[in-house]
Amino acid sequence: MGLSTKKILSRKEKVVELKDKHRKLINLLEEDFDKVKFIPKSAYNPAPGKEKVISFFPSEFKNGEDIYTEFVSKELVPEDPERRLWKWPFNPHWETEYEKSDPHPATGDRRYLVPVEELIDATELIPTEEITTKSELDFDSLPDPDNDAPMSEMTMRDECAIRWQLPVSRKKWLNELIKETFKK
Repeated sequence: MGLSTKKILSRKEKVVELKDKHRKLINLLEEDFDKVKFIPKSAYNPAPGKEKVISFFPSEFKNGEDIYTEFVSKELVPEDPERRLWKWPFNPHWETEYEKSDPHPATGDRRYLVPVEELIDATELIPTEEITTKSELDFDSLPDPDNDAPMSEMTMRDECAIRWQLPVSRKKWLNELIKETFKK
């Protein structure tokens, strides 16, 4: 039996790994991936009959930024099989609008309870161009297969559209092909 070489990640490294899983979606929504505030959280019911919440310390609200999150366990293990990314749009009235947790017995710290219902599924925020939906592909609008566009004319955006399976290219025919091929 050999020794396991699997590295045990620190809490900070786990958060980086969790955020990186959402890189392509965050890059579609935000200008600077590295500056996006991502704080994975556990969703829970604070008491029987209460709505499900996630909790934030006051320090996590201090910069007045939107916060992206993924539902995880206390050990930072994803709890959602779909690994959805959620966005909490900053609420400047957080101090008065959100209920507070009971004080922590050792530290006295209190957290603000944000209802999960206030979170937005980040996939719903993907900017989409207005593209008329067709029941069939209009093959006349596609490039002539005998005279197709050369690979040298493929842009980075085209490559991302193909890899991400999202219609984000500036080429209408490619977006239509992606939508028809990768219907979800």
